[in-house]
Amino acid sequence: MVQEKGLKLRTKLESAKTLKARTGSEDSYEAGAMIKVEDTIGIVAEDAGESSEFVLVYEAEKIVVPKATGTGISFAAGDSVYYDATAKKTTNASSGNTLCGKALEAANENADEALIDLMVLA
Repeated sequence: MVQEKGLKLRTKLESAKTLKARTGSEDSYEAGAMIKVEDTIGIVAEDAGESSEFVLVYEAEKIVVPKATGTGISFAAGDSVYYDATAKKTTNASSGNTLCGKALEAANENADEALIDLMVLA
């Protein structure tokens, strides 16, 4: 597994799809954070300070992402995974959230990360 400062990619970096974006004057992101840039959901590759460029991984066959915890928030392999923009984590709740991929293995209610196939679904 390739790991760079919180980016938990379980596939070759060369096979992941990325885009370059810029943080706002009051924004900063940590590597591994899940965010939405315009209409694209992805994982920040490296720490990015205010008003700086960063790389967003928006498609990867196998990537570990932040997952919400709590009663009923679990995945079985093959389940649809949704991005909760408020929590900046994945969830199994479709209402008000954006479909972002498929779970590749089970993640129980207490798991704070999940292995998914992150994909563009536009």
